[in-house]
Amino acid sequence: MTGSFLRSGAGVKGMLPLWAHKLLHDSLSTQGCFSIGDVDVTDEGYTIRYASPGFCDLFDCKSSDGVGKRCCNFAGYNLAARHLISVAKTLGMDLQEAKTRAQFALEYFAQQGTMFSEGTWDKPSSGVAYALVLASNGTSEPFVCELVLSSRWELRTSWGYSVILHRDVTNEVPVRKLLEAACPGGGFDQLVQEQKLGLRRRLSSAGINSRSAVLCFQQDALEGWTGKLIGKAREIAKNVQGPFPAWEYRFMQDNLSTQQSFLLADCGLTDDGVTLRYTSPGFCDLFELNASEIAVTRYCQQLIGCHVIRKNIAALTAQVGMDLEQVKDRLRYVYDFVLGQAKASLGSWDRPSKHLGFAFGLCYKATS
Repeated sequence: MTGSFLRSGAGVKGMLPLWAHKLLHDSLSTQGCFSIGDVDVTDEGYTIRYASPGFCDLFDCKSSDGVGKRCCNFAGYNLAARHLISVAKTLGMDLQEAKTRAQFALEYFAQQGTMFSEGTWDKPSSGVAYALVLASNGTSEPFVCELVLSSRWELRTSWGYSVILHRDVTNEVPVRKLLEAACPGGGFDQLVQEQKLGLRRRLSSAGINSRSAVLCFQQDALEGWTGKLIGKAREIAKNVQGPFPAWEYRFMQDNLSTQQSFLLADCGLTDDGVTLRYTSPGFCDLFELNASEIAVTRYCQQLIGCHVIRKNIAALTAQVGMDLEQVKDRLRYVYDFVLGQAKASLGSWDRPSKHLGFAFGLCYKATS
């Protein structure tokens, strides 16, 4: 299957086992039960970026209820743990032991998710994580949820995302069986592997056509992700509410047209600048570059910024009529100011910065 992602035209790079392709094709339909999230799987789960109609049916929720939330605080362990009293009594366990065992199953999922989500945009993980966890839809009875997680990297933006398939398997693995095995030496890994083997057998016997699996994978991810963000930004701008002043939203909407000069980049800022993910035609015109020359480039400072200016500092010194050390000191002052403005604009997914960075800097055009 090597290279099949690229040949599909989906723009996703990597390799997945055949059974995973079949599973994705079968599950990533409009009504399929899946969610899309960031790749940072922790003991709180992952951040939900898109929830399918099937996911909403399983967890008895609306898509907007879960988007932007860590899944365990929404539909997973943290919610299920509140409804373990009756389960603990039935199993003859005290409540704390039942919670500890449910947490054990969750940590197994976090370990699997971390293991198989590691990778980079050009070398994504080819593994598929599989786990069984205790979940809840808000009722008094938790259920056993089968999770199949695969992480990919979108080539154009290098956004790392995970697609997680969900299925209620309580009829196959009762809550009692899961909790009895979920402890050190309890045979939990064996239970998970046996259930996973059964999944592969079902897929093999179904003979599902996997031809369009990757394209479906890609389209659902991008449409779900970008659609939610753009819709939210427009809603906030229209209502003049949110963490940013309305004039900032209008400014961004006015400038993010095809011909305006702007770029999209990761927020990881270092002395080398930022990793460029997208450059508009206006940006390429301004700096006299081709988009292909700088796509997914880390070293923007070496292309147009501080580092390339240093290489031409003798000419700059003669041009401004200052001595060499004076020019170097002032360049450093300007660069530090730009860096400070950029860092002040950073935040986290749940607490974005309200600061809009603004600065002047010195740049070079590629043909200068």
